[in-house]
Amino acid sequence: MRILTLFIDMIRPSRLSSFNEKVTVDTPLDTVFKEMGGTFYPNCFTPGPDTPRGISSYLTGVNPYQNGCSTRLKWPQYFLNKKLLTVFDLFLEKDYAIQCFSSPAERNTGLFPQHIADMDIHNEDYDMGKYLSNIELKKDHFLFVSIPDYHWAFDDYGYSEHGEKEAYKVTKSACDIVFESLNKDDFDHIFVFSDHGFKFSSEKALQPKEYMLDANRANCLLIHREKNQQEIVKDKRLCSLTDLYASYQDILEADTGKGFSVLSENERTHVVLEDHVDFAPAINQNIDLWGLVTKEVTYIRTLTGAMLIDRESNVINREVNDGHDAVLKECSSFGVYIDEYEKVFRYKDNILSKSVYMNGVTRKTKSSLYKYFYIVIDTIRYYIGKKK
Repeated sequence: MRILTLFIDMIRPSRLSSFNEKVTVDTPLDTVFKEMGGTFYPNCFTPGPDTPRGISSYLTGVNPYQNGCSTRLKWPQYFLNKKLLTVFDLFLEKDYAIQCFSSPAERNTGLFPQHIADMDIHNEDYDMGKYLSNIELKKDHFLFVSIPDYHWAFDDYGYSEHGEKEAYKVTKSACDIVFESLNKDDFDHIFVFSDHGFKFSSEKALQPKEYMLDANRANCLLIHREKNQQEIVKDKRLCSLTDLYASYQDILEADTGKGFSVLSENERTHVVLEDHVDFAPAINQNIDLWGLVTKEVTYIRTLTGAMLIDRESNVINREVNDGHDAVLKECSSFGVYIDEYEKVFRYKDNILSKSVYMNGVTRKTKSSLYKYFYIVIDTIRYYIGKKK
């Protein structure tokens, strides 16, 4: 069995005509995908919308909260739970030949688990055409190709529609190299996926912070093509990036106890998401947003409130949903965070309740101007004393 997997960083399916019927003009990537053929999954979501967490979900079939890559800077090479078998291990156990093409810079950042990064299966430079053309496909072969160009072009040109056009151009060019170097029908299965979507800078600036976890960032690309499949099929089942793991297990006739295979008839009821609001690099980052997606709604939770978005009408309800909260507490870090939040911030209802002093006198808060006046007086006294 020969399996080709293309990982294209940061594709937002709702911007593609092949995934969104409201988009009437094909983008360069739509052209690539329609020429390839396959089954398109418009309802696929990533548990963690960034590369470290998205790729860790793909690698293990386990959400980032449980696989060690729990925040956006924890790369698989350094933080992935070594007890978990990865998709590469599934193929190694079946004696498959494995080869990987990826950016050396991204690989050195930690894209692959340590034991896979150490294997002699990777490219040395950026010449994709040379690397792929020199591959001699074995009877059982797993080929993984990472294309970060779409993300990189946005970084170079800006997160605008102009940047998007440039991103499509450079990414189509890379995909063309893949299919010029390889015959798509030499592979029994081809998978194409993205790790997350994106926000335009204008969206990020104008939308509430909760929208960082809406479908624009959490919905990810997923296509599966079987050998000789030319037609395009739309499969609207709800699925997660973690389900690729079970799909490989299905192909290999291995244990399918983890996740939902897209090759089977089963379907998950929800996908649980987690994300940050602050994207600046930092140690010990906190999760700020939690989400739950069904085929009908997207539920986004903060520590202080909630937002339920109807996926069809975009109507928003801001009431907390106890049922959705229960799922988040069980399947994400939300339970730990909300428990600590309620205990740490209990002083709002107690110490700051403004009751009475211990002598029985009622407490009254002075105005900010009143407080500021005496701060200025103290500051003047400080500098006068310092000069003496």
